[in-house]
Amino acid sequence: MRDTTCLERLSLALRTALACLIVSLTTLYGPKPLKNLATFPAFSYLTTILIWLSDAEPTYGEVLKCCVDVSYATFQTAAIVLVSVLVVGPASLGISLVAPVAVAVASFIVAFPASTSLLTKRIAFGQIVLVYVTFAVFNGEVAHVFMLPVHVAASTALGAIASLLAVLLPFPRLAHSQMTKGCKLYAENALERLNLFVEVIMARDNTTAQVLIAKAASLSSAARHTLKSIKIHHERLAWERPDTRFLKKKQNHQGEKLQATEFLMRGMEIALGSCSSFPLGMSRDELTNLLEAPRAHIAHESAPTLKPEDKLTWLPEAGSLSTTSLPVYFFRYCVELFRGDVSSVRQDSKRVDELSTSKTVLDVLSVWMARERFVFAFKCSISLGLAVLFGILYNKKNGYWSGLTVAISLVSGRQATLTVANSRLQGTAMGSVYGLLCCAVFQRLEEFRFLPLLPWIAITVFMRHSKVYGQPGGVTSAIAALLILGRRNYGAPTDFAITRIVEASIGLLCFVLGEVLVTPARASTLARAELKHCLDAVLDCIGSLVLCSEQKNMPLSDLRSKQEKLNSHVEALERLTSEALREPNVPFLKPLKAVSYKKVLVSLSKVSDLCLYVCDGLTNLSGAHPWDQAITHDLKAFQEKLHSSVKCLEEMACTKTQARLQKELQKRKICHDVEAGTASNDNYSNMEMGPSQDDAERFSVSFVKLLKEVTEKTSGSTAEEVVKSETTLCLSSLGFCISRLMQETVCIMTEITHTT
Repeated sequence: MRDTTCLERLSLALRTALACLIVSLTTLYGPKPLKNLATFPAFSYLTTILIWLSDAEPTYGEVLKCCVDVSYATFQTAAIVLVSVLVVGPASLGISLVAPVAVAVASFIVAFPASTSLLTKRIAFGQIVLVYVTFAVFNGEVAHVFMLPVHVAASTALGAIASLLAVLLPFPRLAHSQMTKGCKLYAENALERLNLFVEVIMARDNTTAQVLIAKAASLSSAARHTLKSIKIHHERLAWERPDTRFLKKKQNHQGEKLQATEFLMRGMEIALGSCSSFPLGMSRDELTNLLEAPRAHIAHESAPTLKPEDKLTWLPEAGSLSTTSLPVYFFRYCVELFRGDVSSVRQDSKRVDELSTSKTVLDVLSVWMARERFVFAFKCSISLGLAVLFGILYNKKNGYWSGLTVAISLVSGRQATLTVANSRLQGTAMGSVYGLLCCAVFQRLEEFRFLPLLPWIAITVFMRHSKVYGQPGGVTSAIAALLILGRRNYGAPTDFAITRIVEASIGLLCFVLGEVLVTPARASTLARAELKHCLDAVLDCIGSLVLCSEQKNMPLSDLRSKQEKLNSHVEALERLTSEALREPNVPFLKPLKAVSYKKVLVSLSKVSDLCLYVCDGLTNLSGAHPWDQAITHDLKAFQEKLHSSVKCLEEMACTKTQARLQKELQKRKICHDVEAGTASNDNYSNMEMGPSQDDAERFSVSFVKLLKEVTEKTSGSTAEEVVKSETTLCLSSLGFCISRLMQETVCIMTEITHTT
């Protein structure tokens, strides 16, 4: 898989270099009328880089969509410029202090609509900077005022057309083919994980099993990335094939099938990770027969048709049932789900998700949406206005670059501001130095100076995927080299490079200032707040489990919607945690405990999956059963303890000072908070807050007793044995999921309230 990824990135690097080469050849050696029309070659390069490097894996459909976005941005900018010229006049726009104000107002107008994409906004920001700074450079004395937007539009169109040609030559890079490759990669990944599961079950000792489980977890992480890529390419099919709207049902079924397959694979992984001892007492032949259905399903083969009496041919003896055997039965349960329509496992969840999404859209207040748009528009207005102002004051002739630096940096959501600014500054310096070195080497061969651009563009594509530079560093390093090697008549290269680095620094300072003024909250602070939302969502899920166990005829849509809510909060916490880890440590501010939050994220992800398994288990066991009362009693007791502990943590989070926090901890006889970073009191080290692992163990023991009662009541009838087998398997998986859900919840609370 790693070799395939490198080849894909190399292919993208060559196509990106081809797009830049088309722009370079056109602006340097193209027809004179075309060169006179596209008078801003730097913006042609900028457009090309934004299309190719801002997206991870652009395809024909994505580039075509980007061309539409670029066209919309161009029409939007042209309308704003023409109105401002008619209202204010070119002479007034040529005043050095009026141009930044015009940029700020125009940027606010562009940024406020929520319907336009980020690329549309960035291109429009850059065009606005070009037009109004040009007025300021020439003091409003532009020969053909209304031709200025035309020159900007032509330069933008050149970059977009070059990108479109690069994605088509030498053969089109289609989303459909990328989806096919992604599905093949996922199938190989899933089959390799199944082989690892076999080795885990056959492992001779716990150490070997744990090593294999860790390897399977690594493959699971790669599978999630592959599924995300497949989902992205699926969304691009509509731009390549308009007829896909008639095939939407079939394509959605394929996506649901892959998601459901991964869901069951994660369940099997959770089951094996919960086993306490190895080997598990299965023969290799038994495992081969057991995993026949998953292998056939993953390989897209038609699984053999199973008769009802052949579906379950085993019935555990009452004496063999124990708490250690529950994970094995849950593993069997996940395997049995592969024998049916796997996409139906999460079909109801998806339907509920669509309904809840529609309801959420209707419930969200328009005032709040307007506020979010206003905040983003205000941030763009302030950052761009200040960047253009200080850029013109420093060097009027090259005042473009400070504003363009901000234009390609702005995003609608949060980002690691200081880290992004640092990456962009380093990328600008590296690209400028590379350009100067190439100018020195090709001093006597100026006509071929653009040739060293090709390997550098390829390098920047790989830089874009690196952890050190990322997308910001890759984009700016490519642009910096392009502006020196891909243009002419800009003066001495050294003077231009120094001036541009200073202008870029001015722009990045204004970018940081705008981010700090508008969104001052650090990602670590938001991650702590999001953790509270995750705990509340866990409480809601367990509360829904209690209601479902009490009222069997009750629809499970509420539980599924709560699980989707928890999943969304977990994704938000993961995003904020990743951003917080990229933030530099600031004195007097408490850093985020990276190890603790990563462990909490793993447990929360398992809780989210287990809630859905419990939901499916309750659905299959709908109806009155003698064990319902016992399950409900244990769940209620666990819910009460968890609720009290979460409320306690919320009160502790409101305690601002360290002294008050220690008093609160001693008062409640709780070990210190994970964020406090101080030593715990030994007198309280053995005291737990809220639920404990003993609660989960007691539930498992009581549940096994119920399973033994069900097994002992099995009669000799073959038909009844099949029903009892299905009931026992479903009930044992339900018991495992609830017990594991309790354990993971306790792990979350322990990780928050204690040191690791």
